[in-house]
Amino acid sequence: MSFSILNYISSLFILFIIFFIYCHISRLKTINNELKILQVSDPNVDIAYELFNTHQPIVFQKELLLWKQFNTFISKSLTEINSSISNNTNIQYSNYIKNNLEIYNLPLSYDWNIDIRNVILYESSSIFFIQQNNYLQVFGCVSGEMRVIITPPNQIHIVKPFINMVSTIDATSILNKEPMEINYIEIIVREGNMIYIPYNWLYYIYNGNKSKECVIIDCINQSVLNYL
Repeated sequence: MSFSILNYISSLFILFIIFFIYCHISRLKTINNELKILQVSDPNVDIAYELFNTHQPIVFQKELLLWKQFNTFISKSLTEINSSISNNTNIQYSNYIKNNLEIYNLPLSYDWNIDIRNVILYESSSIFFIQQNNYLQVFGCVSGEMRVIITPPNQIHIVKPFINMVSTIDATSILNKEPMEINYIEIIVREGNMIYIPYNWLYYIYNGNKSKECVIIDCINQSVLNYL
């Protein structure tokens, strides 16, 4: 008798886990094609959750300025940043970054992939859109001026085909056409600000100021849900 009850409880638990995962995967893959840019400053967990549920691009104003230790890198070159990290081995910068990103964690999250690098593309570069295949990825502007061209998923047919999530079509002439053939917006992300690109949206990042190096921090949340 007790064995049957245990099996029953185990089955219910497994069904609950499956339902939990299904609900979250469905929510994460929800597509909102409305081209609307949301803005927020220092949100709490509840506000961040509500914003991510809109499935629209979000600009987090002055986000990096609030990150303890890391905020000392604002306006510095990549060489200076790497030198500071190498010379201050007692400071675990990655831990500070992850602690600040914690309120944005996906369900069943276990880590963040973090990359600090230069933006090597400029306004004169060819425009090849990237299709977002991460459920949660944010880009912060550490130095210079990061510019992001964003277009919703329902515009993907204009720049197909894609190879490894990168369009094979140079969209430069398409973006310059009048009347517009593609629904897009260009956002200036200044030093200290961070932007979220929703799942399945298309984006292109370039340096908006040739006279100054553009350094960004690229953060991708790692969750068990990414593999389902």
